[in-house]
Amino acid sequence: MDNSWRVLTTKSDAEPWWFFEGWEKDIIKELTFDNRNEAVASFLMELRRLSENYPKSKTKKFHSVAFWDPEDIDFCEACDDDLQVYYGLVIFENDQPMEIQEEAIITEITNLIEHA
Repeated sequence: MDNSWRVLTTKSDAEPWWFFEGWEKDIIKELTFDNRNEAVASFLMELRRLSENYPKSKTKKFHSVAFWDPEDIDFCEACDDDLQVYYGLVIFENDQPMEIQEEAIITEITNLIEHA
């Protein structure tokens, strides 16, 4: 079986690691790769772009990162409340969140989200 990678950008009222039913409708950008290094480079490039545009960020196991601006909220009529809008970034390997264990990549992700 050949490996495949996807880098997804989402926009939602939930952080990108929750994968609630129907989460796929929140995808606003999807890139597909046959090469792990290209997928990781794309993930890091999008991470840089989002970290420059949003003042807040948080990661979950380094494969998923949420970005947000506290002023960017949407009103939810069903719940009668304001909800935070999150821009999510997730890297998948073979349709599962990719395990990132390389120290250099973890350091780069950490540095980028600490400066967001």
